[in-house]
Amino acid sequence: MNEPHAPRTAGLLNEVRSAILDRVLDLIVPPSADGRLPGAAALGVPEYLVANAPDALAVLCRELDSLEAQARERFTHGFCALDAAQRQSLVDEARARDPAFMSRLALETVTCYYQHDRVLEALGLETRPPYPQGFQVIAGDLTLLGPVRRRGKLYRDA
Repeated sequence: MNEPHAPRTAGLLNEVRSAILDRVLDLIVPPSADGRLPGAAALGVPEYLVANAPDALAVLCRELDSLEAQARERFTHGFCALDAAQRQSLVDEARARDPAFMSRLALETVTCYYQHDRVLEALGLETRPPYPQGFQVIAGDLTLLGPVRRRGKLYRDA
């Protein structure tokens, strides 16, 4: 954990919020049915958020609290006690009302997820940074760019 952020974020993700966050993370990236790919909740997304996006935590906590309140109002149970379909329904309804709802969490989750060694290995990729070795780019058919080139310049020079 990145130490400069620890005091500022300490306590924001309490036990209830952390449990709700785990359920939401597995809605964003669920584990694969065959068990080959883990769900996002298994990969340390909260720690990633604290280290890499501490500014997102206050908004995230409000969103988690909102889900908990909506769950209790609609189902008389907390978010974690609901089944997966009910949890998904609450998140979908919140996103329909406010498209920005949990959008930062979704972005940070997939960023963390697709950098994790377990995911890279499961996808058959090397668990290494792209540099200094780089990756080979497969040559494509550049004639497919013909319509774009024929369209001409769509901007003006500065």
